[in-house]
Amino acid sequence: MPSRPVLSLAAVLAATALPLTAAAAPAPAVDRNPPRSFSELTTFDVEGEVAEILAVTPNGRTLLYTDSAEEELGLVDLSQPKQPQQLGTVQVDGEPTSVAVTRGGKYALVAVDTSSSLAQPSGSLTVVDLRARRVVGALDLGGQPDSVAVSPNGSVAAIAIENQRDEDIVVGGVEGGLPQAPAGFLAVVDLQGKPSSWTVDPVELTGLDGALYASDPEPEFVDINRKNIAAVTLQENNAVALVDLDTRAVIGSFSAGTVTRTDADTQDDGTIAFDDSLTAPREPDAIQWTPDGNLLTADEGDLAPTPSGGRGWTIFSPSGDIVFTAGGSAEKALAEAGRYPDNRSDAKGAEFEGAEAASLLGGSYAFVGSERGDAVLVYRIKDESAPRLVSVLETGEAPEGLLAVRRQHLFLTSNEDDGTISVFQLRAGR
Repeated sequence: MPSRPVLSLAAVLAATALPLTAAAAPAPAVDRNPPRSFSELTTFDVEGEVAEILAVTPNGRTLLYTDSAEEELGLVDLSQPKQPQQLGTVQVDGEPTSVAVTRGGKYALVAVDTSSSLAQPSGSLTVVDLRARRVVGALDLGGQPDSVAVSPNGSVAAIAIENQRDEDIVVGGVEGGLPQAPAGFLAVVDLQGKPSSWTVDPVELTGLDGALYASDPEPEFVDINRKNIAAVTLQENNAVALVDLDTRAVIGSFSAGTVTRTDADTQDDGTIAFDDSLTAPREPDAIQWTPDGNLLTADEGDLAPTPSGGRGWTIFSPSGDIVFTAGGSAEKALAEAGRYPDNRSDAKGAEFEGAEAASLLGGSYAFVGSERGDAVLVYRIKDESAPRLVSVLETGEAPEGLLAVRRQHLFLTSNEDDGTISVFQLRAGR
């Protein structure tokens, strides 16, 4: 990564949030004297090639990661987080895209892409017995899956069936443009009883308000709150959908809106200068319910022409109102830490892809991962309209999965490009 001029702390503090459909919130303050701090414990090289998405058993002792290159699920002993130990791998007969764990910790649910082509998407929810470390079942999902989540009460799982677009074909004069059949949907799995009795219900996501291409939703990421409401990003549609998993019905949707900035860096010229204009749809990837019942999105960008991407992160109310928007402050915080990827300025910038929201040591935190900056921004979100930047954590290459583990107050990233897992710990005091 080329050397970069370092911005002053004042430049970070002066970053302004940007308007969307409501007045912008002020940029997050920097917490100069945080009562708690994150420290890196270790970086662990996984068995296999890559580590993409993470999950953990309820006791916090067994960490799971997906490895699409080797078509396997990896298991890691996390009981001593300073010294993780590989426990083995389980072949899943296809490309794993995501993983979650059932509430009791007995099974891992692995979303597996078995598509022979993008025009003929297929996939399964592969069930792995974690004690026996073997596959004990697979449910046909009827399409190509991406993200999977289990409800907090353990009653259901939800899988975003993306049926992703072919980026090499031209639609409406746009390479990789939409719509492209078949349409994606949300698959809801009833987890009652044994896996052999589980059933899959599809929930259509077409025709929704706020979606740019209503016939081709392209669901990307899903998270579930304690009321069994699934929040689903429709990334290329620049929209979010809400689904009641008990009734299997869509109960709302909204556009993620457009970022308009005059403090972006849109030129790959070896110089970091946040003085360019940028207007672009957010196109969120990861989404998380926050402790206050709002929605945190990592605004990566995807389909819109470059330079593009939201280049930050946002907190929405469930109705789509903006509670907070980062504007230029997120990329400026990366630059202050020496992690801003100027060679991506003419594309999607830092590409904020992953997100996590969690309570650790009695405090509420938001974590936002920069795929291109190899870093994670950490914020205190006691007041979700005014997040406070705590730190910028340097990770392995291309952090994909973000996971907070309440046991031992851990935060982890799975780093796709170098096949590592970074382990951090939140500690009280200094």
